[in-house]
Amino acid sequence: MFGNYKANLAFLLPLLSVFSLTAQTISFNDSWDEAGFNLAIEAAEGIEVIYSVQEFYMDDVSVKGTSMKAIHLPGVFLPNNEGAPDLAGSSRYIAIPQGAAASLNVLSYRTETYNNIEIAPAPRIPLETDNSPLYYNKDESIYSTNAFYPAEPFQLSKQTVIRGVDAVILGITPFQYNPVTKELIVYRDIKLEVNFKGGNGQFGAMRYRSRWFDPILRDRLLNFASLPVIEYTGKQGNKTDGFEYVIITPDNPVFIAWADSLKLFRNMQGISTGVFTITEVGGNNTNTIESFINDAYNTWAIPPLAVLIMADYGSTGDGILAPVWNSACVSDHIYADVNGNDMADVIMARMTAENGTHLENMVGKILDYERNPPTYEGFYNPITALGWQTERWFQICSESVGGFFKYIKGKNPLRINEIYAGNPDVDPWSTALNTNTILGVFGPNGLGYIPSIPNDMGHWSGGNATDINDAINAGAFLLQHRDHGGETGWGEPDYNNNDLNGLSNEDPVFVFSINCLTGKYNWEYECFVEKFHRMEYGALGVIAASEVSYSFVNDTYVWGLYDYMWPEFLPQFGSTIAEERGMLPAFANAAAKYFLKASSWPFAGGKEDTYYLFHHHGCAFQTLYSEVPMNMMVVHDNVIITGSDSFTVTADSGAFIALSFNGDVMGTAESDGTPQVFNIIPLSPGDAINVVVTRPNYFRYHGIVDVIPDDVPYVIYDDYAINDASGNGNGILDYGESVLLSLSLENVGLIDAIGVDADISTANSFISITDNTAYFNDILSLQTVTVSDEYAFDVASDISDGELVTFQVQATDGNYVWNSVFPIRAHAPVMEYITYILDDASGNGNGELDPGETAEIIVTIGNHGSSEAYNVSMGLTCSGSSYITVNNGAVAVGNMPEQTTGDAVFSVTAADDTPGGHHELFAVDINADLGISGVGSFEIVIGRFDALVLDLDPYNHSGPAMMDAFDDLDLSASYETAFPGDLSMYRSVFVSLGIVITGHELTHVESAKLEQYLDGGGKLYLEGRRTWYNDQQQPIHDRFNIDVVLDSWFPYESITGEAGTFTEGMNFQYGSVSPYNDYYLIPEGNAFTIFTSPAPDFGCAVAFDEASYKTIGCAFEFGDLTDDAHPSTKQQLMLEYMQFFGTVATGIPDGPQQNLLASLGNSYPNPFTGQTTITFSLQEDAAVSIEVFDTYGRRVASLLDKNMKAGKHSIRWDGTDDSGNKLNSGIYLFNLKTNTVNVTKKVILH
Repeated sequence: MFGNYKANLAFLLPLLSVFSLTAQTISFNDSWDEAGFNLAIEAAEGIEVIYSVQEFYMDDVSVKGTSMKAIHLPGVFLPNNEGAPDLAGSSRYIAIPQGAAASLNVLSYRTETYNNIEIAPAPRIPLETDNSPLYYNKDESIYSTNAFYPAEPFQLSKQTVIRGVDAVILGITPFQYNPVTKELIVYRDIKLEVNFKGGNGQFGAMRYRSRWFDPILRDRLLNFASLPVIEYTGKQGNKTDGFEYVIITPDNPVFIAWADSLKLFRNMQGISTGVFTITEVGGNNTNTIESFINDAYNTWAIPPLAVLIMADYGSTGDGILAPVWNSACVSDHIYADVNGNDMADVIMARMTAENGTHLENMVGKILDYERNPPTYEGFYNPITALGWQTERWFQICSESVGGFFKYIKGKNPLRINEIYAGNPDVDPWSTALNTNTILGVFGPNGLGYIPSIPNDMGHWSGGNATDINDAINAGAFLLQHRDHGGETGWGEPDYNNNDLNGLSNEDPVFVFSINCLTGKYNWEYECFVEKFHRMEYGALGVIAASEVSYSFVNDTYVWGLYDYMWPEFLPQFGSTIAEERGMLPAFANAAAKYFLKASSWPFAGGKEDTYYLFHHHGCAFQTLYSEVPMNMMVVHDNVIITGSDSFTVTADSGAFIALSFNGDVMGTAESDGTPQVFNIIPLSPGDAINVVVTRPNYFRYHGIVDVIPDDVPYVIYDDYAINDASGNGNGILDYGESVLLSLSLENVGLIDAIGVDADISTANSFISITDNTAYFNDILSLQTVTVSDEYAFDVASDISDGELVTFQVQATDGNYVWNSVFPIRAHAPVMEYITYILDDASGNGNGELDPGETAEIIVTIGNHGSSEAYNVSMGLTCSGSSYITVNNGAVAVGNMPEQTTGDAVFSVTAADDTPGGHHELFAVDINADLGISGVGSFEIVIGRFDALVLDLDPYNHSGPAMMDAFDDLDLSASYETAFPGDLSMYRSVFVSLGIVITGHELTHVESAKLEQYLDGGGKLYLEGRRTWYNDQQQPIHDRFNIDVVLDSWFPYESITGEAGTFTEGMNFQYGSVSPYNDYYLIPEGNAFTIFTSPAPDFGCAVAFDEASYKTIGCAFEFGDLTDDAHPSTKQQLMLEYMQFFGTVATGIPDGPQQNLLASLGNSYPNPFTGQTTITFSLQEDAAVSIEVFDTYGRRVASLLDKNMKAGKHSIRWDGTDDSGNKLNSGIYLFNLKTNTVNVTKKVILH
């Protein structure tokens, strides 16, 4: 029996059922763990998982005229099965021991229950050729049954295998819905265990493990760490033991020759590769080909990891057949799925070549690209192309990719777009179901790849074939297209086979053609992808679908594809371990299908089709360069003595080292930066070893090591030591030092070397050798000789940190000359600006620089290098400014060792006439000894208006009254009747929409602008009688954490402040000509009611502090409140609003000034750190309370509550709450209250 904890929220049911076209966010703030899957315990016997829901969405959907709800979760992209209640679910793969059985046990859970909810059926996921509205049709077997669906919200799949790893899928749907009683249960926290029974205790079959496939396992398996850590070692393949990479060709010698070229290239890279003709496979028959691959996978000592079919589709001539999946599409993916679970155990690739010319282009482009990748920076900006369709996610798909490259990778994507249907100038990103969830991932509140509204990006139309050809010809490493497609090209922008003739790009582009049919390689004519790939120019490779594909599922596939190649694309999914996995499109194609498989399991149709539709056209192991390639440090001997049984190579950490001989792999190793020793077979004089080292975004290194006879001396470099006693004496090569070098040489030959001299040299311009030669005397066979401090050189002060200096050693005994190399890494400071803090405690203390104010700016810099910087100083300038004065010059920071930070304090003054919202750019100059320097900059908005009154109400009920209140409070406010260009100029924004019938209705674009303002830390007040219920609900409404309850019509006779909040004690009469309403507001989550009328339950204003922003939502008009005795005045109310928003007024009203029976003095000191004294005076005996509130109106301390005699008094406060806990630094408000007086002042606690 397992425990459960339930909270019945039945009072919410009537609220939710009356919403019309709204979207709600329901949040939970006390979850057991992070949102989603959390691995609490991982052991050989099982795992324990905590799954938490921190928020979910109720999105409105209209089904046959009925307003219903779809239940969505953050990061869950796809809907439920067609016709079933649309409840979101997610899943993860779990590895289990070989031969074990997995069972699921629910330990405990917490639920919330919602009643009267109409859950919509999940729509049919449409084909991309289907432009009709989404089709909804209830599955009556579910909807007519008085039972909760799904019956089992927590499930384990049938046992499956992922390339030798036994696994199950753990699916969690944290919702159950009874369509008859309309009851929704939300499992907000679940603790469960998956137990493993039986088996041998080992996770995964070792023979299938591979450095190339393990990243897929790491991303997908929740308990990947249970798999044993292995050392990946290359093996020499043969047709008996097998190969990692199999190339299948027609019997044509031309095809075999090109396959052999690719085979040699990959073998040298350390990927054992073998070529098999179709005859060797057993014949051009799909069953025969599949049997060959399956048998190889199951029986070879080296099971194939990848298979390339080097031929076009065809049953005769030089064609090789592919099977057809489900009578729907031609699919090589059937060959990839050995275990019958729809997933790839083998990575498949195809080159649809018909002749030698095609092969020369296809293979030649790959070999040239990887040997000599483009070196100009412009090539490494991607192209995104799309056709806008409001009903689809095409635009989100491609623009999220482009935004990732722009904002995360620092690139400049070239956007080439056209409109298929809709108007991006006014439309939202998409009207498709679940779009809010997608925007939550990629929009400003998520990863920030796209803005809130597409209109902010522009350039949605006009893209054409000329633009695409020009962009490809100019150079681009990647082209991402998303729209409709056909056999001969893309719909929008219009680009087809004929347009490809305009390509002349010497540097090929990799193309992701995500659409329908462009990769239909079994078509009787040449399809778009075939031409793109076969031609001399054009594509390096292509990923495309072989038939009509499904919308939405395709987009999810794309996101999984990019997340495999760049794991930071979706940091909330998959592995967070940095690794040198590389950009391998064929592997990404398979990984994306695993990503898709785990999306919404066990629900969502259309996924299976996508597994079989998308193909990689190219080499299975081809890699992409996404940055200008760099040089690697690779060090090894140039020769090896015959008979030697080992060889040593040193390379950068993360590099993959391979040794090969006669085209066969001798050994491989993943470098950790230390020397890697390879055991090799003894070779004979005249033989040669190929050393190939690869690493993502580095030039491929290829060195040749000759085998020499053993009957001669051979002297090579062995070791070095640095003497930098004249510098910092740490024994490493630092900038600006003069170094003495000791050198050891070894004679690896079997004959003594007599009278050896050795010179050193380097081509590095930052090294000046002052003594390059030394005499080593005799070096006996297999012995080492060291000379101490015989070489000398100077290091330039501007050498880059981490630069690898390669020294050449030329040794001679007069008869022989021996050459070898060795590297030394240089160390230097890297000075960088980090951040700043503005402290205006000596001014108004609002944390901003205001006109006429002098403040301190504390600038933090860092030394991110690996060597100490000496006598660091920092300067701050604001050149060209007529408003800013920096009052002090350069500030000494002192010495800064590596990986440390330092601060400098600058005094700055803003002129009195600085205009509101003025932006100033400050420059940071860093200087240190030996010419070390660094720069940085930051921008400060000076003179921001305290408030913007955005009066959209046609009858201006509140705007003028708000402006009067701001004037009385000496606050700077601007009045506008239309949205200004830049809301960031205002610390707070007050939006007035008006009353029923005549009020203004917020548009989607206006909503998005307000969302962007809040995302920047804004403070937003929104009032309107119809906006909370009658109007179309926009995303901005969700930000207020307000629920609406429909009631009968009632008048606002009075508006009463809520006890315990910043409106306590206020009571207004309401003077509107239209004082009626038919709903009331209740807060959600951490929001709280601040006004009610006419009964306590009838909330009409709610405040919310989200931490990063604050809101007040109001259903009455500020301007129609009738002033009464203090504190019930509009001025005092505005003061409270502004103090909640964090702005403190200077013209604080203290209530009636005549005949004041009590007064509150200022506190001193203010700001304070230890304690402060608060003074007050009474003209007569009175009951007095003094309480302290934080800036969002919550009482934090009670300082006084007693009857006091007339006279002057003082109390002290030490900055603690009622429990004696020290409060955080910030602004606090202390409030004095008697029967006749209510006064507030501010104090700053440091």
